[in-house]
Amino acid sequence: MKLLKTIFSAVFLFNIIHVVNAAPFPDRAIKLIVPFTAGGNVDISARTIAQGLTEQLGQSIIVENKPGANTMIGTDFVAKSLPDGYTLLLAGAEGLAINPHVYKKVNYDALKDFSAVGVVGSFPFALVVSPKLNVNTLAEFIEYAKARPGKLNFSSWGIGSTSQIAFEKFKQTAGVDLTHIPFQGAAPAITAVASGDVDAMMVPLSVALPQASGGRVKIVGVSSEKRIPTSDTIPTLSEQGMPVVISGWQILVAPKNTPSAVIQTLNQSLNKVLNSEVVRTALTKGGITPSPGTSAQANTMIDAEWSRWGKVAKDAKISLD
Repeated sequence: MKLLKTIFSAVFLFNIIHVVNAAPFPDRAIKLIVPFTAGGNVDISARTIAQGLTEQLGQSIIVENKPGANTMIGTDFVAKSLPDGYTLLLAGAEGLAINPHVYKKVNYDALKDFSAVGVVGSFPFALVVSPKLNVNTLAEFIEYAKARPGKLNFSSWGIGSTSQIAFEKFKQTAGVDLTHIPFQGAAPAITAVASGDVDAMMVPLSVALPQASGGRVKIVGVSSEKRIPTSDTIPTLSEQGMPVVISGWQILVAPKNTPSAVIQTLNQSLNKVLNSEVVRTALTKGGITPSPGTSAQANTMIDAEWSRWGKVAKDAKISLD
């Protein structure tokens, strides 16, 4: 009986793969899973590229939000989906590079359960501080924090989030000690900084700029390698003596064993979308630098980011059940 079940499963999988390879792709709607709530920068990026992919592929790209467990719910859903190209994930560092290092139980293998389609883009973080702190520069903030070890705090949009890990990297580099205060989302986290309930935060620059322009927070540096052209008055952390270069990113992936021809079709379409003026403008406005490239380059990036973010998380001794 076990042998018959094994044979049946093998034949079933063979038939699925045969049909996928034989049928024109795509011949129906594609689901794009976003492991975050609607309205955030990942969700906005997903809907932007979904519109472009719909035009390129001639089939509807339906964005579906599956938030929760620091992106693990949506990420695991895609990992266990049929590898036919009709279920995709817009992933970030949380799902593919951080969770495997901080959670004791993750139901998917970030390095083995996905095939990368391509990188959508990257975004820098801004280090923001409360306007109630008597500091205006990075040097002043570091001096202020060192004089009060353990008495200041910083917010993030969740334990194990890129926001927390980016700040942990800053803490390690600057030699300062602040207490982590997690929130459910970037909006309440930066609102707490603006109100003075929290002292600082690492947040995407696109989220920080509107708050800073209204005087609700102070931006003391960005985590990019060079100044951002659209915000070139803001100095980088590195040029101020803190070599913290760390970026968030968004990458389109499919379940492992998705046929290479399907991956190639999706990659070519994604690159056309990212190179279009309309999409590039929309993503840039949202703080994302589009990064068209090959699926092989995207897979290489996942491996490198898995190691990079993982080291920071382990050095910070972040461990969750």
